[in-house]
Amino acid sequence: MCGIVGIVQQQETKIGKTIIEALTKLEYRGYDSVGIASIFDNKVLITKDQGKISEVTERIDINKIKGKIAIGHTRWATHGPPTKENAHPHTDCSGEISVIHNGIVENFRALKEELLNQGHSFQSETDTEIIPHMIEQLVKKEDILLKEAIIQVVRRLEGTFAICVVSSLEPDKIFCAKRDSPLVIGINSDRMFCASDIPAFLDKTRKVVLLHDDEFVTLSSEGYEIIDFNTMVKIQRKPHIVSWKPEMAQKAGFPHFMLKEIHEQPNSLADYIRIKQPALNKIADKIYNAEKIFLLAAGTAHYSTLTGEHLIRKYAKKSCSAIISSEYESITSLIDEDTVILPVSQSGETMDTIMAIKNAKELGASILSAVNVIGSTITRHSDEVLYLYAGPEIGVAATKTYTAQTIAMWDIGLELGKLSGEIDNSEYLAARKLFQEIPTVVKQTIVRNEARANHIASWFAKKNSSFYLGRGLNLQTANEGALKMKEISYIHSEAYPAGESKHGPIALVEEDYPVVFVAPKDQTNKKMISNIMEMKARGATAIIVMEEGDKEIEELAKWKLEVPKGYSEMLTTIPYIIPLQVLAYYTAVRKNLNPDYPKNLSKVVTVL
Repeated sequence: MCGIVGIVQQQETKIGKTIIEALTKLEYRGYDSVGIASIFDNKVLITKDQGKISEVTERIDINKIKGKIAIGHTRWATHGPPTKENAHPHTDCSGEISVIHNGIVENFRALKEELLNQGHSFQSETDTEIIPHMIEQLVKKEDILLKEAIIQVVRRLEGTFAICVVSSLEPDKIFCAKRDSPLVIGINSDRMFCASDIPAFLDKTRKVVLLHDDEFVTLSSEGYEIIDFNTMVKIQRKPHIVSWKPEMAQKAGFPHFMLKEIHEQPNSLADYIRIKQPALNKIADKIYNAEKIFLLAAGTAHYSTLTGEHLIRKYAKKSCSAIISSEYESITSLIDEDTVILPVSQSGETMDTIMAIKNAKELGASILSAVNVIGSTITRHSDEVLYLYAGPEIGVAATKTYTAQTIAMWDIGLELGKLSGEIDNSEYLAARKLFQEIPTVVKQTIVRNEARANHIASWFAKKNSSFYLGRGLNLQTANEGALKMKEISYIHSEAYPAGESKHGPIALVEEDYPVVFVAPKDQTNKKMISNIMEMKARGATAIIVMEEGDKEIEELAKWKLEVPKGYSEMLTTIPYIIPLQVLAYYTAVRKNLNPDYPKNLSKVVTVL
């Protein structure tokens, strides 16, 4: 899970500065170390060190890196600890070939042993370092041209990869190849870019070429050539213009991306609602007629699929299961042509999910996805796609993409209710009216709770542990709220079904222990009152997310976070998560933590 960038241009400039600016926009993908390989005077120059970009650039003068061509990398460690030696780029024995890589080479041990027997020496513990040595072996020992050598090497790699290669042997080109890891090309009038995500070059160009698996690209300042590296067939693919504006990937005056993205939710939800998608009815039809339905996702997206699971069961009267993508193997024996798989993903590049849907497709399943990034790997393996239109999300902790994923689940659910007759026409129209109003409600919820959450955070930040409790559909909100608190404030936060809380968790409750309750005024309300009283009787401090004006619940709260009336039964999981996002954000800030870059986490998990 790494950020990679390459630039090849017509004019010699301080290219190191441009590479660092691009890598900074990808630091959410990894931040253990940073490095650059540039070519100057026909020599490959390596500049790298352990640490975040800001830390490394304090120690190293990036402006000294000049040239027409360079590749850069920001790492999230998988093979070997985050050290300078393990930082990318990596080179061959001669220092003439340099490689950056995102992904995992599964057969690297066997390949490394082969290279050691051939006399190669290694400087790192990474799987990546075998790649330049394999290229060197072919070029120097077998007298094969550089491009052909790289192609032969990538054919031998097992696992996932997006690689970029520069060499003093051909100092005016960048060679790239990908399989299952993201890689895109950016086109400007005087330079070409490659990167693991579009924000890297969005301020320079919005003209993008999306690469598919098993494709090899040669980049020069004049343009690009794509071939299938298995068949060697040349591929013609025109660029498209992305709709994002560069400022959408910047902080726009907010102290952190996470807070900016929380505040962007009214607009991102409005964009989803505004853009009509023909795939919606097709997806609802296929789900309604399917024998077996599985929703697949990882991390935050999994909690959005739990909303989908609930709605499919309720409105389609279908057996349905939300499965964590990495646990897909437990259901493979059930997959056949009567199965619908619904993957949900922000990036569309989550490796566990990609591997699962590839297998499901081979077994005959229909793949119907909800994805934010147009043209991503998951969308290319899907029969139908519901796009989330949330725009770029930079903060590692998902906020606006979670609510976008969740509104997509409600969108599908409402259509299923109409198909099945569980929602009559008048109920459907009323639900769609609430649907249209949800951006306004989310905005009101942010405004109403931000200062209050900041105040609560001053107390919460001193705690080491907490529980989040909910019932029914609201358990999904408790799960996501707890995840946000633990991943950015490092406070152990565990979500539990409120009715189960007396079967274990209550043993940990003591005086002033934080318990967050998700308690809309719905059919669970009365039982939640009993659960709140049970916890308070053991000394718990109750923080309650509740409907505005619910006096009975309010009397039990030490602190309340309010949601406008009318959303306790329908679309619940969207507005009720908002106060918990804000609470987690301000708790992290109160602890002097950077919520955009939580330790040990990466935005896009592209390794298994």
